[in-house]
Amino acid sequence: MRRAFTLVEMLISILLTAIVFTYIYATLNSVKKSHSRYLESAKTVTDAQRIFSLLSKDITQLRSATNIVHEAGFDRISFTTDNSIYSIPRPWVHYFISAKSRALIRVEATAPIDFFSTGYVGDANGTYLFADKLAEGCDSFRAAERGARVDIILKCKDLAPIAVTLYKGGM
Repeated sequence: MRRAFTLVEMLISILLTAIVFTYIYATLNSVKKSHSRYLESAKTVTDAQRIFSLLSKDITQLRSATNIVHEAGFDRISFTTDNSIYSIPRPWVHYFISAKSRALIRVEATAPIDFFSTGYVGDANGTYLFADKLAEGCDSFRAAERGARVDIILKCKDLAPIAVTLYKGGM
C-alpha cells in the first residue's frame, strides 16, 4: 500500500518552513541594521579624529602668533603653520564657523586671510586658497590662548564634542 502525506502533515511542514524562513529573514535584517548603525557611528568617530588630527598638526607646527577673534558662540582662529594638506610652504590657516550653514571651515592660503573686516584676501602676487568643510551643524567653536598652549572646544550635531589642549610648536 502506498502511503502519501496527509493534508495535515503538508500544512505542518509548510508552517515549519515559514517559521524557519521568517527567523532567517529577521536575523539577516537585524544584522543589516546593526551594520548600518555601526558604519554611521564609525563615520562620526572618523570625522572627529580627522578634525582633531588637523587641529593638532596645525597648532603643534605653528610658526606665528595665533590670532583669535571672539564672537557670540563662534570664535575664529588664524595663524601660520608648517602643516599643509595642499603642499603650500608655511600656509596661513584660518578656522571659523560659517554663518549660513553652521559648518566648521578650514581655509589654507598662501597669504594672510581677512574675510571678515576689510574684505582683503591675498596680495598683489596672486593668492591661492583652499577651503575644506570639516563638520556641519556646529553649535559652538571656542578657542583660547594661554601661554604656550591653545584650548579648543568644538560642538557639532553629528560629532562627539571635541575639547582639547594643544601645545604650540616652535615659532
